[in-house]
Amino acid sequence: MITIEEAIQLIKENLPEKKVELRATYTCNGFVLAEDVYAQYSSPYFDNSAMDGYALSTEDTEFLIDTYEPKEFDVIGTSQAGIPFMGRIPKGKCIQVNTGAKIPENTGAIVPVEDVEFINHNKIKIKQPIKKFQHIRRKGEEFKENTLLLTKNTKLNPRNIAMLLQAGKFEIFVYKKPKILIITTGNELTPFNENLEEEDIEKGKIIDTNSYILKTILEEKGYEIKLINHVKDIENETYEAIQNNINFDFFLLTGGVSVGPYDFVKKDVEKAGFKPIFWKIKQKPGKPIYFAKKENKALFALPGNPVSSFINFQHYVLPAIQYYQEGIWKYNTILLKSNSEIFNEQKRDAFLTIRIIDNEYFEIAPNQGSHKISSIAYSEGYIVLPSSTRISRDQTYTCYLWM
Repeated sequence: MITIEEAIQLIKENLPEKKVELRATYTCNGFVLAEDVYAQYSSPYFDNSAMDGYALSTEDTEFLIDTYEPKEFDVIGTSQAGIPFMGRIPKGKCIQVNTGAKIPENTGAIVPVEDVEFINHNKIKIKQPIKKFQHIRRKGEEFKENTLLLTKNTKLNPRNIAMLLQAGKFEIFVYKKPKILIITTGNELTPFNENLEEEDIEKGKIIDTNSYILKTILEEKGYEIKLINHVKDIENETYEAIQNNINFDFFLLTGGVSVGPYDFVKKDVEKAGFKPIFWKIKQKPGKPIYFAKKENKALFALPGNPVSSFINFQHYVLPAIQYYQEGIWKYNTILLKSNSEIFNEQKRDAFLTIRIIDNEYFEIAPNQGSHKISSIAYSEGYIVLPSSTRISRDQTYTCYLWM
């Protein structure tokens, strides 16, 4: 068996190569850039007014600065946002401007509405001293054309996408999100979207909760998912399911990966051409996790017990998929104090589900056990406690929150 750290390293080294696609920028929320992106346009696009008010010519501005005295101006036009005033401002004249409106190239200053006296509907008087180029937003003052905006491997979000759109980048190269195939195995499984009757329970049937929780979390994160639930514990069934859906990047299987007489997953996976990278990690629960690769594809086979499956998914599979897309292996961790002494006397590292108390302490959730789904339902995360390790009461410890 390998350690947790060795497993993570082997996964990183054997993930598929990223695929690149050209997408409309507005559709790229949650994607990762596959290129450096430069501005197509400057921001602002043009000189514009930062205030509602009146635009004066450069000549009049110089006069009012050097020899200030009240002066009247005829209002000869208007520049609205999206409907600019065309031409130059004559000396002794002014135009009304709105915030964000494009201004003539010879504008020397914007005088706010509150700083003028209205003589009539087309004549004003300047009441206050002014400064040269006041309240003018200059073209390119935020960034200029061809400025580097975002670097390769940046994860996109609505905020930086909005910046790219404003900069005129309407198509960008990003890394494709992986396509993921989920296969659950087991003669005992009943699909989660079907009812379980008393007669089914008598026959040893159980609800397939693994496919529901894995599919739901991955879809919430924007990945393309196909679910096959469920494949029977018959030799070649898993092989056929994989072969019929080979055009996926990640294959995620649950159940049938241990050493029982009806555990055919490993055999069928290898028949489908996948090369085993590791099988079994020195941990509890979830020891018999299996990882394999084929060309540009990766496959995880998780134990069937719901807690084993979910913790392996959280600690290995989900970080691996995110690492594939973003280049960062990450968890959602928090430092909390233990509310009691905890000792792992086992020879394997332990995953223990936890509950958070008053945002300061954690306690071990009740009903620990690979088959006890309530231990994940009534918890906020888990800790990893190495073999023969003790945590003291009030000791600060790293806790992993469910992702």
